Amino acid sequence: MALPLPLNEFIRPILQQAYDASPTIITSLVDQSNELVTNMYSTFLSLTASVMTDATYFRICVLPTGISIILFWMLNLPLLFFNFFPNLNPMERWKIQKGRHETAHRVAWMVVLVLINQTIAMAISMSQQNYDGLLDLGYQSGLDSLPTLGDLSWQIPTCCYLYDAIFFCCHCLMHTKWLYHNIHKVHHKSKITIGISSAYFHPVDYVFSAIAVVLPPLLVSNHVLTSYLWMTVFMLETTNAHCGYEIPFMPSAKDHDFHHSHSFYSSKEYRFVTMGAFALVWDRIFGTKKPVDDWWEKHPNGITKKMKAPVEKDGKTD
Repeated sequence: MALPLPLNEFIRPILQQAYDASPTIITSLVDQSNELVTNMYSTFLSLTASVMTDATYFRICVLPTGISIILFWMLNLPLLFFNFFPNLNPMERWKIQKGRHETAHRVAWMVVLVLINQTIAMAISMSQQNYDGLLDLGYQSGLDSLPTLGDLSWQIPTCCYLYDAIFFCCHCLMHTKWLYHNIHKVHHKSKITIGISSAYFHPVDYVFSAIAVVLPPLLVSNHVLTSYLWMTVFMLETTNAHCGYEIPFMPSAKDHDFHHSHSFYSSKEYRFVTMGAFALVWDRIFGTKKPVDDWWEKHPNGITKKMKAPVEKDGKTD
């Protein structure tokens, strides 16, 4: 169930302090915004009900994963194009690893494995067991329990922090010797980050990563709209983290780019660095961001084409 947080106590004081508006204006603004969300979602319910025999199943089990897959390819197809045609890329000046691009052979294998992983994710999401389990938890998709803007304003940030904590722990576990060499190393075959590498995992690794994504909205809300919005935020974040560009006014991608180029098991110095996501809160707490900050201070231009890239040892005895 969603945690109770009265809308009046949360968002109206913020708006009133920011704009010094009267309570009447604030009340009207908030109520109209919530009415807009309700009307938009009501239209969505009508559309799904008109084309689906079991619209509830479609909204709960198909759309959350479907939204993430559709958004994944919408964001990454342009990045794939620019990887092969850098001369046409307006973002090339912001490339973190200057002049370096992923090979066609590697990208082909990435596409194959990503499609396999997404098929597995959709199969699990659409399973009857998943549907029954969500209904048993009281998961809903109707208007009666639709979260307000006040609810969403704390639910989505909470999802970010919960995901960051779960992902940090799971990611550190994946960098231990056996799990790294047998499972997580697949993800680290991408030394030059490209958006599609955000889903380039060993299937076992992908399933565990998906659990870290799915759990937060289930913990903070009983409505699928929270999952829709969270999936959108997550897909934007993970694509940006793997895009390979340090774009102005966007969250920094250079820390995770460094993680792919330097952080592997045979690297004693950088084995556990920048293991989190979003604001890297846990990396700052545990000091796993400092080695990366020190490296960037010494190499402000990043990894250039002439610089010798670190080499990962294949042996399992290191």
